[in-house]
Amino acid sequence: MRFISFVLPLLLVLSFSTNSVAANHPFSDVRDDFWAKDEINYLYQNGIIKGYEDGTFRPNHTVTRAQAAIMIAGALELDLENRPAPPFVDIPEDNLDYDVIAALADEGIITGRDGEFMPNAPLNRGQMAVIFERAFQLEGHSDQDFSDIREDHVFYDEIQALAANNIAKGYAEDNTYRPNDSMSRAQFSAFLARVLDDSFQPVNGELEIHHLNVGQGDSTLILTPNGKTILIDAGTQSAGQKVVNYLKQAGVSSIDKLIITHAHADHIGGAVEVMRNFDVSLVLDNGIPHTSQTYLNYLTYIDDHDIPFEVAAIGDSINLDPALTIQIVNSGIPGDLLNDASVALHLTHNEFTYLITGDAEEKAEHRIVEQFQVESDVLRVGHHGSRTSTTPYFIKNVLPKVAIVSYGEGNRYGHPHPEVLELLTAVGVERIYGTAGGDVVLVSNGEDFEVLGGNLIRDNTSNPPPEDGVMYPININTADLETLQHITGVGPTIAQRIIDYRTTHGSFTSIEEIKNVSGIGDVSFERMKDEITVG
Repeated sequence: MRFISFVLPLLLVLSFSTNSVAANHPFSDVRDDFWAKDEINYLYQNGIIKGYEDGTFRPNHTVTRAQAAIMIAGALELDLENRPAPPFVDIPEDNLDYDVIAALADEGIITGRDGEFMPNAPLNRGQMAVIFERAFQLEGHSDQDFSDIREDHVFYDEIQALAANNIAKGYAEDNTYRPNDSMSRAQFSAFLARVLDDSFQPVNGELEIHHLNVGQGDSTLILTPNGKTILIDAGTQSAGQKVVNYLKQAGVSSIDKLIITHAHADHIGGAVEVMRNFDVSLVLDNGIPHTSQTYLNYLTYIDDHDIPFEVAAIGDSINLDPALTIQIVNSGIPGDLLNDASVALHLTHNEFTYLITGDAEEKAEHRIVEQFQVESDVLRVGHHGSRTSTTPYFIKNVLPKVAIVSYGEGNRYGHPHPEVLELLTAVGVERIYGTAGGDVVLVSNGEDFEVLGGNLIRDNTSNPPPEDGVMYPININTADLETLQHITGVGPTIAQRIIDYRTTHGSFTSIEEIKNVSGIGDVSFERMKDEITVG
């Protein structure tokens, strides 16, 4: 029996590598958890894409100009008959894609360069903007200014049209568009699906990170701006039902990624109960086995129910939502103890950053800051606030404004340790929250953030005196840039967007109209509605 308890984890882990693709999936290499699965399926069902003869789509391969042309022609349902010869010396009549390229050239959608179409060359993001603008007659200018696209850029108008129509929003981490970057077949498919069906377009709501009060354990729920769901850890076995109830009350119906940082029972114990109650598209963990019965139950449930499983790799990204960049900054490597093998994630939502490290201790913390830039607005403090984590070298590289500690009231370990709280205070952390006083919810619009609930362990800020001359409610039709920033959740960027919106659309006719301003969603509006008026 003892021998089986050691061998079974290895057998189960090996079996996960052969998890089959869902039977109703048109392509063998596009799994249920693939970020662009729905868009690719939509194009397939509408006859716009067919894939390869071997049943694959090869979503991560670079899309060529010819492949893009075929998809555009299919989306437009162009008549390919009796078109004039295309003006490209590299597209002879015996070219397999001759009719498609001739039709697009005849429609003025593609022009080539120096008399060549270059069918096998990669299509870049700038060229994609031009083709989409011509093919679908896109118009408009966005209030989003990409840092690498000046007004004199050759593709400025086309890229602005894409952004205005919510087709492409650029890269969240640095607000760039990267017009010279090539595109994968999946990326092109996602953009094309957004043009054809606006249900695929980014919602760009607010990011919510819920730190659940599960006692001496860990469970963190991430609700992304575009409606994806990530659950990081599930607390102890006794907390499993509490996690399930919380998720249901939060409106969660399925989980896109269940991430288990490591195999200790206070992180993994409730996972089976979660999987019993929700469809899980993918389980991700560090791949380091454990001998506990709790861990064996977890592996067995995944295997018995054919839940897709992957091992987290340091440096990989979790591509679930275009509004977020989520990078895996730690996972298990040979020689790690379980805590140091914790999966750690660094999340970026426009200007907002967040770091969560499981129970990673000094060795892993050093590894993280040596390999990655992890300065963050908010830190989910490692190992429940134990002195074995949150080391000086680490915290001086993270420099959070806010720290959140998950621990149980009166726990036998004395978490959080006083020296950790002192260190956090010494490096300038403004507020430290704990889950022992209730769930801690973090809400961000990508620029500002707010922490709700929980137990405020330490408040290291001084309360400034009220500003003279600021009268509430603030008139959003007449307030200047500085005055607008006295509204809850409004910083300089959103204040300027409010002014730009007034300039473009005229006066606000209701306070609810402010939700049309980029960066203000339902949660932000609820917090500010009593502070604003339209006159």
